Amino acid sequence: MKISLLTTIYNRPEHLRLLVDSLAVQSRVPDEIVVADDGSDRETVDAIRRLRPAGNIPLTVVRQEKQGDRRSAARNLAIRAATGDYLLFLDCDMALLPDAVAVHERRASRGRLLCGNRALLDAPVTRALFAIVPAPNEADWEAAWTTANRGEMDAALHLFRRHAALRRWHLARPHKPKLLGCHFSLYREEVERVNGFDENYVGWGYEDDDFARRLYQAGVQPQSVIEEARALHLWHPSMAPQELKRHRDRPNRAYFRRWRVPSRCANGLAKPVD
Repeated sequence: MKISLLTTIYNRPEHLRLLVDSLAVQSRVPDEIVVADDGSDRETVDAIRRLRPAGNIPLTVVRQEKQGDRRSAARNLAIRAATGDYLLFLDCDMALLPDAVAVHERRASRGRLLCGNRALLDAPVTRALFAIVPAPNEADWEAAWTTANRGEMDAALHLFRRHAALRRWHLARPHKPKLLGCHFSLYREEVERVNGFDENYVGWGYEDDDFARRLYQAGVQPQSVIEEARALHLWHPSMAPQELKRHRDRPNRAYFRRWRVPSRCANGLAKPVD
């Protein structure tokens, strides 16, 4: 199995550096890293160019110009550039504990979506990891794990189990159990089956729920690796638009709630032919 690790970035070069550093100490390193830049500023672009490959893992950078928050399009850009048959998706503000990639490889199966999560680091611990030269080692990541807040992760695991049980009885909502877009993996063929991410989602929210809904509709089964595949969220100020705290205010809500959504989106990896 060739594992491609895919991430998107917008103006967080130091967070990306720590993500790459965490991959160098994996017991099973990914076969390649693909970074999709969603129109970052020049400082970030230069920092990405200086990024040293982690543990000699090949690193590819692709870029799109900034035209709003186009995370779905950036992810599709990364998928097109990836050469692996298995895709592991992480946000650039994440870091993996040393056994996480091995867990994804061990639990991988065709027709299965592996849903992960993350524990939250605070600002002082994140700054301490940034300051380690040349890079954090296994002991540093394990020490950070002991300080992390796992409350959201534990709650997500409880909900995942509940929704998985409801799905077995055909009682779950179409996009449940929830896919947290910052940490998941599946075979490329499953991604291609639903034509990747729907690029009609621009702005904040719902693109991950849509992707999960279409995968489940296509017969892909969700499995939790929340406990096993340990991951950390590196602190930064929230990017969530504060004025959109209410779900009904989010710009993609009406599109997500439309009727008869097909499993294969039209505006995805492959584009419609005129």
